[in-house]
Amino acid sequence: MGSLLTGRELRKIFDGLSPFDADLKLKPAGEQITLLAANSNNFWQTRAFVMLSALGDQSPIIVQFSHNSNTKIGGLPGKIFAPEGIGYRGNPALYGAKSSIDWIAGEAEVFGADLVAVSLDHFAVPKFKEDKEYKQRACPTGTSDKVEAAWEYLKDAGLEDQVEELTPELACKYEAYLSSDDYKEFVSDFMGTVDIMKPAWGMIDTEGIPPVLDFAITRDISEAVRTGLGNMDMMLEAELGETGQSGDDVAYEHLSDAELDAFAELAAAFVSYTGAEGLAYDIGMKHAAVADEKHEIDTRKLEVVQRRIIEATGIYAPFAQHGGTGSAGVARGLIGKTNINTAFLVCGSQARYEFFAQAPEKVRGGDKKICGTDVETNVYLESVYNEAVARMEPTGSMGIGPMCFDLLGW
Repeated sequence: MGSLLTGRELRKIFDGLSPFDADLKLKPAGEQITLLAANSNNFWQTRAFVMLSALGDQSPIIVQFSHNSNTKIGGLPGKIFAPEGIGYRGNPALYGAKSSIDWIAGEAEVFGADLVAVSLDHFAVPKFKEDKEYKQRACPTGTSDKVEAAWEYLKDAGLEDQVEELTPELACKYEAYLSSDDYKEFVSDFMGTVDIMKPAWGMIDTEGIPPVLDFAITRDISEAVRTGLGNMDMMLEAELGETGQSGDDVAYEHLSDAELDAFAELAAAFVSYTGAEGLAYDIGMKHAAVADEKHEIDTRKLEVVQRRIIEATGIYAPFAQHGGTGSAGVARGLIGKTNINTAFLVCGSQARYEFFAQAPEKVRGGDKKICGTDVETNVYLESVYNEAVARMEPTGSMGIGPMCFDLLGW
């Protein structure tokens, strides 16, 4: 057949792969499965991921596109090389989104891949700065209601001690942020991308945003997707807290039992209030991990929080692991999807380097064979494909196509 999974189809697969049984006990280790979420930054990476998914009995894979990668594919001068003085008409994020979705849909069709899901990854809201004067396009409309509603919800749930105190001064700053040009531009790009790509999964990256504002932002965008676009299909991933960055020297701190229970309640409230169907929070990973940099997964936190969300909301919200490149392993099942980006960038660059390093004199001499497209269509493509195989194997999702087809009723 060869078509992309919808959000509701991906939801069925995730529900079938929940790490918990009907009694909310962990399933046996042999039944635990995680899905690979591979970030694509160019057309060759997309092709490698689709081919892997299509092979043999087929394997589910989530192919992710970030705002940054779409903007580069869209050709924004400054993001890519462009000669001085060249003009640009249109929105590069949306042009890139159209190019990306057209390519991956065609790849799924020609290679016969039925279990490829498209995801939006790291669509980051603007950073909030208390001392910034936010420019506004128009007089704020409804922003105070959004902030106040989030605060009242948290107070009613008895969670105000888990978040920042919303003073009148801070509330005004949050309102200015929500009505600012920066925020409105982000929302416009995100909504436009959702409308064009119709992804199965979409992430709102609120890393570093204070909790009360995080609740307000995530619900605002969730309602815009569901009501504004009428899109009831996409699985929405929300982020509570932040994942570290390689080299930041910030040590991961394990929570006490009481602290963990409190965070679990906050996470459950976050899912309930925002309508999120996927969730990310800190479990000890670091973004952009370098070679040989590994971080242990806080499986205790994962189990407690993921179970509590189901108990409180009835919703299984798959955990999205960011910083998967530097993960010391895969906590199969407890991690719903493991995001890999850096590893694919590194392996591709290393493969190109090794290819040219074999005969640098031929490159300098202009030898057509070594300077041709083989470095992309064979060397680079194969290296990304092999890395994707290596990253999928530990997840338990390799070749589970028949299981997925059963879950989908196909």
